[in-house]
Amino acid sequence: MTPEDAASFERTLELGKEIADSLSESDVLGRWMAHRISDLIVQAEDATGAEADGVRREATTVILALWNHRTAFPSPTPPLRAFESVFRALERLSEPQDRWSFYRMFPSGSEPSEDDMAGAPLLRVALSLEETVRGVVGEIVALAAQEADDKEAKWLKLSEHLEPDEQRAARDDFLRLAHSLKAYTDGEDGDPAARTGLPKLIAALQRAESQLAEARRVLEDALPAMPSEREPDGSV
Repeated sequence: MTPEDAASFERTLELGKEIADSLSESDVLGRWMAHRISDLIVQAEDATGAEADGVRREATTVILALWNHRTAFPSPTPPLRAFESVFRALERLSEPQDRWSFYRMFPSGSEPSEDDMAGAPLLRVALSLEETVRGVVGEIVALAAQEADDKEAKWLKLSEHLEPDEQRAARDDFLRLAHSLKAYTDGEDGDPAARTGLPKLIAALQRAESQLAEARRVLEDALPAMPSEREPDGSV
């Protein structure tokens, strides 16, 4: 076994130990799996001589097979599950966002034009609110992506020596999407708030508050111009 293979083998055993530990408190099947992995790890660590390679190969094969089927673990929180819902949200937010496309209030091709909004100023207010809200949602979901990355840091570290699989690739994709939403800061000053992008989220919320205040002002200004309410018989 080369030094590189030995290092990879040791890291795979560490991954196996963590899998066994995570399954030890689950149901009967999970506890059996945990016992099986633990037994194989002990055998692999103690094996010597001609049988060592075969025992280590079996342990590695079982651990990697379990890792590749981690989404089916009999556990309430399988490894890397925290990424799934966040990825779906980021995928939606990363789509090209033309005007009026976030809430899709108008059929494609029939969105209000500049002339339409000039004649109905409230449409411009609605468009401005849509764009602002999308920004706020993007900042919050990107923060959720970072939280998921932090939550799964242990599993990411333990499995970083393995070939990327579909779920790991999805994780890398959605972190790139999160960065594309510009929710992260450099964090060079060591401030946790800066690292998590909270200042940008607060700024986005403040913009939303300003837009809502402007929308309310426009609506209140429009109230006097509205027809007076009349009784069913036509009287005021």
